[in-house]
Amino acid sequence: MNDPVSSKMRRSESPFRRVVQIAFAIGAILTAVQFHRFVVSLSQTAPEVLALRPAAVDAWLPISSFMSLVYLVRTGIANTVHPAGLVLFTLILLLAFTLRRGFCSWVCPVGTLSEYAHLAGRYLFKRNARMPKPLDIALRSIKYLLLSLFVVLICRMTAEDLRAFIHGPYNRVCDVKMHAMFAQPSVTTLTVIAVLGILSLAFKNFWCRYLCPYGALLGLASIPSPTAVRRDPARCTGCGACTAACPNSIRVHSSNTVRSPECTACYGCVSACPQAGALRMGLPRSKKALTLSLYGLVTLAAFVFVPQAFRAFGYWDTDTPNDLYRRLVTDLSAIGHPRTSGRLSGPE
Repeated sequence: MNDPVSSKMRRSESPFRRVVQIAFAIGAILTAVQFHRFVVSLSQTAPEVLALRPAAVDAWLPISSFMSLVYLVRTGIANTVHPAGLVLFTLILLLAFTLRRGFCSWVCPVGTLSEYAHLAGRYLFKRNARMPKPLDIALRSIKYLLLSLFVVLICRMTAEDLRAFIHGPYNRVCDVKMHAMFAQPSVTTLTVIAVLGILSLAFKNFWCRYLCPYGALLGLASIPSPTAVRRDPARCTGCGACTAACPNSIRVHSSNTVRSPECTACYGCVSACPQAGALRMGLPRSKKALTLSLYGLVTLAAFVFVPQAFRAFGYWDTDTPNDLYRRLVTDLSAIGHPRTSGRLSGPE
């Protein structure tokens, strides 16, 4: 039996967010293809055939970028090994602080894949499974525990430890190691991907809701954001359409202002509201709504113009020379994970 509220939500939802999601997903795919060409060319001997490394691949290195941000705050020195990563990580944090966690529902290709996975699961099985509330609460804590682990380990490192990691061999080729993990996946990697894929078909946003420490960080950063979904109690009829439409199970209809770190600014609740003016995304003292289209355009503009500006100022591409890349990739398996002291194993 079809849920009338869900049907109304699907009919009223604007396709604009989908268009933006797909645009960023295509950009991520093109970046991955170009990076693959770069990695393959590293094994070739003639320097002139080395493919260009797309700096945007640094966006897939959030832990390295977080360490670079901590190092920048402590020393005032900006990382030149993966500068694009630092730029994008800082931009994403600032957007979360000002415009909530829209990165997850508008930009992140993993979030897009997770969203389409549960929609596919609903199409195949007619509905998505519901996690029992006590288990849902317990599982949601996992991403915060993972975030806490990373934060504690990184913040305990001295400035010298951070510098050693950032400029060490492991960090210089961590992008290539990431490529190897997916280009030549182990049985463990394939098993984890398969399990996550099945769970993502069954449950809404399984990875994002329960396991993603990046999303946890952005959720916490978004709590003080002046931008939020706001309900007008005088106009609200209490129909619950907004709550039913929320992919993150937030009780929107009982909140005057949605402050939940789970809110990803997907506008699902606003689009589903049948009462004009009862629900809006906006600032606290403004009656004007931040429309879905405007939110999407601001997000899109930020990810287009900020990288272009830093590229123009010369802070975007890595300072790792191609010959060093080649030498390190030759000994890739010998370059191990950093030890807890911050010193690195593997060739210098």
